[in-house]
Amino acid sequence: MDVVRIMKEIRESIQKKREQGLYTDEEVESLASMRLRAFGEEARIDGKLLERLLGPSHDWNISVDYLIRTTRPGLAGRALVFTKKLVRPFVRLYTDHLLNRQAQINLYFAHLLHNNVRETARLQVELQALRHRCEALERERGTRPSR
Repeated sequence: MDVVRIMKEIRESIQKKREQGLYTDEEVESLASMRLRAFGEEARIDGKLLERLLGPSHDWNISVDYLIRTTRPGLAGRALVFTKKLVRPFVRLYTDHLLNRQAQINLYFAHLLHNNVRETARLQVELQALRHRCEALERERGTRPSR
């Protein structure tokens, strides 16, 4: 089996589809995902965070049930964690509502952005297909394609 030849045929087939503007829904989704990743890399977002942002779960979002910890060693560290745990219920009276609201806003904008990028990719693929059809029709009529 000639792997190089098979890969070349696959690449040629993909190139022909692209020239004609023929994409499946999965390919459009993949194109949108690549764009989102490129935008994240351009913004220099940490790769692990980017994977979490693009993943199916929402563990990247703000949570009111945060873990209290410290990097300070020994008795001072344990005393600090204990004090934070004592104060936490009072602080949460003021912050829980704000954090929940912010989490909802973050989730809304994440969905909005993903859907917008997906729709833009779909429209660009559709535009490319229409251009290809116009060029084919112009070739049939014997006129020169215009851009």
